[in-house]
Amino acid sequence: MMGYSARDAIKCGSATIENHLPETGLQKTVSDILYDLYSSPKRISSKYFYDAEGSRLFTEITRLPEYYPTRTENAILRELPLDKLIGSFDIDIIELGSGDHSKIAIMLDRLLSEDLTHVRYVPVDISQSALETSIMELAGRFPGLAVQAIVADYCHQIHLLPEKRKKLFCFLGSTIGNLNRDEAMDFVRKITRTMNPGDGFLIGFDRIKETAVLEKAYNDATGVTERFNKNILRVVNRLILSDFEPDDFEHKAFYNPSERRIEMHLEAKKQLRIRCPFIEKHFELHKGESIHTENSHKFELHDILAIGAYAGLSADRLFSDNNAWFSLAYFLKTE
Repeated sequence: MMGYSARDAIKCGSATIENHLPETGLQKTVSDILYDLYSSPKRISSKYFYDAEGSRLFTEITRLPEYYPTRTENAILRELPLDKLIGSFDIDIIELGSGDHSKIAIMLDRLLSEDLTHVRYVPVDISQSALETSIMELAGRFPGLAVQAIVADYCHQIHLLPEKRKKLFCFLGSTIGNLNRDEAMDFVRKITRTMNPGDGFLIGFDRIKETAVLEKAYNDATGVTERFNKNILRVVNRLILSDFEPDDFEHKAFYNPSERRIEMHLEAKKQLRIRCPFIEKHFELHKGESIHTENSHKFELHDILAIGAYAGLSADRLFSDNNAWFSLAYFLKTE
């Protein structure tokens, strides 16, 4: 990924991938990671989970029996009234943090082939390898689909998103839960500023439920989530040339009721000294000290409505499963 210059574009089958990630700069990436590691408590941004291996592991997680969010959301996607959400206009379906193509494929499967001629799919993700894989597989299933992929950090490079055509933004998988409450509200409002009247925003929200169900989803019996969590250290090693050893850490995932979120951490099994050429001294972790790698906030109905209202969006429809474990909220920009 680092070999591309800013705004480089490559062909991937019939699709185009524009790589804008280098605009953020390697120096800033290193600076941001080190800042987080020197913070108290220590943390690593969850956006660094998704290199090729991280994306593969997350796809494996979504198929685990313990991990209810994906299968629940997918069932809701299969029932969406897409004709009402998309209409017969030329439209850009912009998927933020697209990852693999599974969710958008469910939506596209429900459109008639002639409807696809009106659609341009715009996946935005930090992982170019994930985008390349998705594009090639989508091309085989939907040969007439126009695709314009963007490699970018969608939280900080919103200016790259298309503006002129009618748009349906999709922020699925409860990815919004990775942001804290204020960040989520500010993010949706920023996206809203790029929308025109009549544009829609489809957001997936994981709902609050029994603690046992939540914690089991992030502590699977086969240890896939543990491997996914530890893989973030390998990504950081490549970016800042550090020497984290994943086996020196224990995967921890638990529900924090006061914050209404699942937290994932990597806890040091022993005293550690981590070397990195961008710092003068080694970096220390004490035994039992943890690095906070992810939050996954859970939402009540009033949280969902508050996010839309703060952004100036109309809560047009809310689609949920029978247990209200997961919801897809469709917001509409009316003015």
